[in-house]
Amino acid sequence: MTDITPRKNPSKFMKVARYFFENANPIRLIPLHEKVHSILIRANIELGKLSPQDPIFALRLREFNQAVLELQKSKWYAEAAGRKIVKDGWRKCFQAANRSIQLGNRVYTALVEKSTQPVVTEFDAITPMPGTEIDCAGDMPILPASNPVVILQGSDYEMGYQYARQVIQIFGRWVFTHKAGRSFTEDEYQVHRNYEAQMRQHTPELLDMIRGWADGATASGVAMSYEDVLDIWAGHSRPTNFYQAKGDWDKAMDRMPILCSGVAAWGRATVDGKLVAGASGDHDATFMVTIVAFPETGNPYIFTPFSVYGDVPVVGNVGLMGHPGMNARGLAYVHHGGVPKMIEDRSEWGYGIRRGMSVLHILRFANSAREAREMELNFPVGDVGMDPANTAGGFYADSSYGYVAESRKNPIIIREAGVLGETDFLYANNSAAHPQAEQAGWMKPFRDRWMWDQHGGWRPVSFQPPSLVTLRKPSGAELVNAIMNLMYSNSCGRNNFVFSALNPRVGRIDFDTIQRLYRRSGILPPGSFEEIAAGYKKNGEWGQVTTGHAGNAVVAMMKPSEGRYAVCVGPAARGLTAHAPLPHCGPVYGETNAFWEIRLGQSPVEVMLSASENAQQRLREAETALAALPAGSPAAEGMQALIVRAREYYSTGQKLAAQANGSGQRASVSILAQATRAYNWTQVLSSQAAQRISPPARLPLDLESEEPECLAA
Repeated sequence: MTDITPRKNPSKFMKVARYFFENANPIRLIPLHEKVHSILIRANIELGKLSPQDPIFALRLREFNQAVLELQKSKWYAEAAGRKIVKDGWRKCFQAANRSIQLGNRVYTALVEKSTQPVVTEFDAITPMPGTEIDCAGDMPILPASNPVVILQGSDYEMGYQYARQVIQIFGRWVFTHKAGRSFTEDEYQVHRNYEAQMRQHTPELLDMIRGWADGATASGVAMSYEDVLDIWAGHSRPTNFYQAKGDWDKAMDRMPILCSGVAAWGRATVDGKLVAGASGDHDATFMVTIVAFPETGNPYIFTPFSVYGDVPVVGNVGLMGHPGMNARGLAYVHHGGVPKMIEDRSEWGYGIRRGMSVLHILRFANSAREAREMELNFPVGDVGMDPANTAGGFYADSSYGYVAESRKNPIIIREAGVLGETDFLYANNSAAHPQAEQAGWMKPFRDRWMWDQHGGWRPVSFQPPSLVTLRKPSGAELVNAIMNLMYSNSCGRNNFVFSALNPRVGRIDFDTIQRLYRRSGILPPGSFEEIAAGYKKNGEWGQVTTGHAGNAVVAMMKPSEGRYAVCVGPAARGLTAHAPLPHCGPVYGETNAFWEIRLGQSPVEVMLSASENAQQRLREAETALAALPAGSPAAEGMQALIVRAREYYSTGQKLAAQANGSGQRASVSILAQATRAYNWTQVLSSQAAQRISPPARLPLDLESEEPECLAA
């Protein structure tokens, strides 16, 4: 067992001083970006109230996108400054953030005052990034508004090789350059060996995948070693003995908690008894893909990690963590299951396998949710104090059973449908919800400050949001409790929302229900923004919080029995409320509010064909909608531009599909993946166009109502 004796802290003052000196710019940037997120989200809420057929909509949308682009520049230059690949990175970062605030305020004011005058006069030129499949603004790569698919097939080594090659083909060499050619200390090297030993015992197939990744990147011009790629998966920090690592000075501020949601329904809850599920990753959107894998052994599967290179802005290294995912046997990995939980006794903490490792292994080798549960219970507890990414334990379901692993050893706590009053459905956000979670060591000293809600799980008796950054008690139980208060209060609200939305619909839940759930916005308390923000600061009151909100980086839906898998980058509807007055993440550039959809068939060809069929159908729907517009409609020009792009991508997909026939396996898989990405772009752009005049439905504001509501048109 790993030595988990707390390390002595010889000089708290010097450590704190050094931390602030070394991280002065990131510390200044966090509250600044929160201000940017706040004004952009408020502007987007007003934009969401405007009909796309309004003559001013196209102008305001273009202006808003420029404001969001300035935010993305700020985040890119912050990352580039950290990598030391851009001169004057921090100056450009703060300049872009302030510019984003300025433009956001202009757009917001113009929308509220119903002005018809332009408020932004300078726009960046968006051009294709040479040698990639993405666009750029100057030297900044732009996050694609359609989540790219990579298709892998063959041995573990071959799948790793293909992954690296395809990711570089999509984004360019820069995407892995900062992870290549790294040097590690003896201590860091030993951490790698310890994680490698755990992987060899529990997920041995991933070691060959890592070797293939290194060779595939090197063949694409980025010289990566096995050690470089292992570090992406495992990191190089020793397990902590402190809750949220508060007390471990080398990583106490490495991570901010990650917000996400997941929901699944089956059996008596659904129309046909089959599983349907949805999930969102709620963090700063970064460069992501969806993996479709056809391994030589085990099950074909689909999985959407949060980052292609293992890092999420602000959060730090999360390895290949992400969600959701599903396999060809009908098993779904819905969500991480409510992190931060940290319930297992600290005597059990140590090295184990990280969440991304466990998910890929279970999707490949488990044939049911019950098998997944047994696998998870047999994995080591791992680095619980660095939850969410450093342990196994998640939310899995199939068409007969579902569970959330809240604690896997000492004590074992498995939450199943019914604990929170559910009938064959489950949900999780960012909290432990089982009544027995009160056994968590971090909660015990403050048990009188906590209460259990019958549908929402644990929440603080009273809640006042803590300040964002405080190191007054970096290893103190009070600080950990304050952070958990923040996470659990919001999570309890989202849990209650899901219960209120799904419980009246038991027996009628289907794929569309889950999409409508994520399109439904929160409801803010009455009053001006300033009044609402003051109320939140005083007592945490923020109205009704929902799973669909402005901080959704990626939203995905699944129906494994039919192989259906759909992904949207950013929120599923425009104008959703935020989770707080100063949210930790914000809008994505070029927000589409549109899902692509593929089917997990028996081969890469079947995946590509499903994307092609959906692209054809959606393109026809968009063209029909455009043809039905009256002459001179203000929506026509924007719709036409989207449809032209959709047709171009469809033509590209057809050409690539034809090329794949005469190619060898490795080349064929790569070409089929590229064709799938082109068809998925057709789906997204076509849906965007059609939604300009036929908005998709959402759950009604009155959750008891039978009828869905349409978004504003």
